Amino acid sequence: MLENRTTITDDAAIVDEAITSRRSVRAFLPDMVDDETIRAILSVAARAPSGTNMQPWRVYVTKGEVKQRIT
Repeated sequence: MLENRTTITDDAAIVDEAITSRRSVRAFLPDMVDDETIRAILSVAARAPSGTNMQPWRVYVTKGEVKQRIT
């Protein structure tokens, strides 16, 4: 039982760290993000909750000429 309590405490600490360390970023480095990193981020984001499980989001990944035209 104590082992389970430790896991819950550890999980709570992880969530607390994620919440308290978040920030809004409005400036980005010009470095390209590799496809594997993008896939990993989208895989995690797909598991995020949404209101009434509607999942009303769409993701468009653009690179190269297309990105230049829309920015």
